[in-house]
Amino acid sequence: MSSDYRVYLGLGSNQNVPQRQITLAIKYISQLTNTQILKFAPRYQTKAWGVTNQPDFINTVLVINTQFKPLALLKKLKIIEFRLMGRTVKQRWHSRCIDIDILYYANKPYQRAQIQLPHPYMSQRCFVLRPLLDTDPTQLPLAVKQVIKLRKTCCLLGQQQNNQLENNKSSRIMAQTP
Repeated sequence: MSSDYRVYLGLGSNQNVPQRQITLAIKYISQLTNTQILKFAPRYQTKAWGVTNQPDFINTVLVINTQFKPLALLKKLKIIEFRLMGRTVKQRWHSRCIDIDILYYANKPYQRAQIQLPHPYMSQRCFVLRPLLDTDPTQLPLAVKQVIKLRKTCCLLGQQQNNQLENNKSSRIMAQTP
């Protein structure tokens, strides 16, 4: 018998028409077996984090329901990033056509060499926290909720975070997925 997991995914792109890259990633995620997109946050244009001398990113958060365990889902997401969308390996925190991070498996902390959940940098990044606030993240761990509360002003009022983008294309994709 399979269990369903509620999972929060962070998506970002700053290359090759980032809006289109995010839309395409959402489409591929919606096509994963035993996986359903439950909710998605609006898209935000944000400054790069880590290496800052690069184009702005488009970021969003998806909430999915899946039967995949963390490592199996990570493998599927890497196939989407590298095989289907053509991401290439570059230095950490540099420009990319797509980045899909598993942020959190609801009620399931997970620690392996390949992946740590909740995502170790999640609470430090307004470009993740702001869209999380839009998804009604009631199942996030208490520590993350506390950080969100403390950083809420930064994430809600930060100049770079106020540039919310239209989500019409994603809405159309969502309407077309079963």
